[in-house]
Amino acid sequence: MVAKRDEVKQARWSLIQQAFDQVCNTSGYCNFRSDTFYVIAKLGLHMKAKEEGLLDGEDWYNPECKDELLRKVKAFLIKYIK
Repeated sequence: MVAKRDEVKQARWSLIQQAFDQVCNTSGYCNFRSDTFYVIAKLGLHMKAKEEGLLDGEDWYNPECKDELLRKVKAFLIKYIK
């Protein structure tokens, strides 16, 4: 039973990393917000993102805020990918 739990945990972290990598590999900052939305929507988490206001704000249009936004996206993915 422990092995099965470890497999599930590993699969969860793999999915989180794949989604996060997609967000990080956005081509050009002008597509960053829309590509992030696409990744989140593909996971079925767009309503949660809307509830939390994840994609709201002017920071999404400021390239200097990318590192902070990436931290928020990663925390969001960890929180909701079960």
